[in-house]
Amino acid sequence: MRISSTFLLLLCASTTLATGTGVRIQLKHVDADANITTAERLRRAGVRLQRRLELLSGVAVPFTSRGVGDYIAEFSIGDPPQAVQGVIDTSSVLVWTQCMTCRPNCFAQNLEYYDFSLSSTGRAVPCNSSLCADDNAYEKQRCAGGHGGTCTVRASYGEAGIAGVLRRERFTFGTTTANIAFGCITETNNSVQMALDGASGLIGLGYGDLSLVTQLGATRFSYCLTRFFGGKVSSSTLFIGPSAGLSGDTPVTSVTYQNLGVPFSSFYYLLVSGMSVGRAWLNIPFPAMGVIVDSNFPFMSLVDVAYKELIQEVSRQLGGRLVASPVDWLELCVAGADVRRLAPPMVLHFQDGGEDLTIPAENMWAPMDRESTSCMMVINSATLEPPMNRTTIIGSYMQQDMHVLYDLENHQISFQKADCNTI
Repeated sequence: MRISSTFLLLLCASTTLATGTGVRIQLKHVDADANITTAERLRRAGVRLQRRLELLSGVAVPFTSRGVGDYIAEFSIGDPPQAVQGVIDTSSVLVWTQCMTCRPNCFAQNLEYYDFSLSSTGRAVPCNSSLCADDNAYEKQRCAGGHGGTCTVRASYGEAGIAGVLRRERFTFGTTTANIAFGCITETNNSVQMALDGASGLIGLGYGDLSLVTQLGATRFSYCLTRFFGGKVSSSTLFIGPSAGLSGDTPVTSVTYQNLGVPFSSFYYLLVSGMSVGRAWLNIPFPAMGVIVDSNFPFMSLVDVAYKELIQEVSRQLGGRLVASPVDWLELCVAGADVRRLAPPMVLHFQDGGEDLTIPAENMWAPMDRESTSCMMVINSATLEPPMNRTTIIGSYMQQDMHVLYDLENHQISFQKADCNTI
């Protein structure tokens, strides 16, 4: 069961980014405008992670809890345009937003609800559309009112549930417009608020024909996520189309991704052949582990066998340098000043001749306790519900200051170390 929320995105076939530079979207971290310390930023990220884990485990959480989404894109819908904020998610295909008819059955958001009655370009998607029947493991579309009626959509993820109708509308991303049929949400439950942190909905970038990227006619997209901690949180950038690409002389790691079908059909799934920490290979029976690249999961989760091996080996290497953890959901911590000197990098070794991906220590360890202590930001996926308990997730913290390129034509994901403040 996944928490990345979900609604159907449909674009007119005529929309394409085959020419021009494509779409460039600025991404804002949820804490970007908050005047808070690094320690408080970490605490809030921990709360977001804890809430997401509770949802993944099907545990009810209070309405007032903070959200778990990390990077938010701002765009508009309709004519005249109405501002919308969407959390980007590489492990979800679909896009949706709350609509005015949702009140009072939806959660509070930062912006006004989208009101289709004010737009001259919107219309309902009929249920006799072939796309109305395009269900996947997480979203179900149904006809309402028989042949020719409006297509409805409903989804449930543990305690998080949403429902609404499909509407086609003009979306504007910067200077680019596209006609998109999207989930106009009319009902949510309290748990959904935690997945959005005040945003209006979700932008799915996952693998599949219904994703924003595919339906825009693009064959690639990329992003570069700026650092969570240390000074002001800068905006990041999402590129869709021709402008998505890597540059410079920094080495590039390219890995072929797989489509494993339901329930992993929307994920960019990488097959791992081994893992090492420093110079030590972990004793993990493969294929015990595959990797999902997820922009909307804060840290890293490892399958149980890999997690235990990692904890054991890092504990052996750091020995007496380990200190008590200030939080109960992280096991290994060291003095903040020791991270760069002592903490070993993690290397993922991929099948099918894929290159090794090195995750540097600064992308594995984060400051805690007013920065006097740093902890390894890895959790055990055994606490999650199926199918997420059977895979490893490379979350957004691990992707900081990496330019990540998704090549849909060649089924590859490439990673290049970069200063994301300059991209």
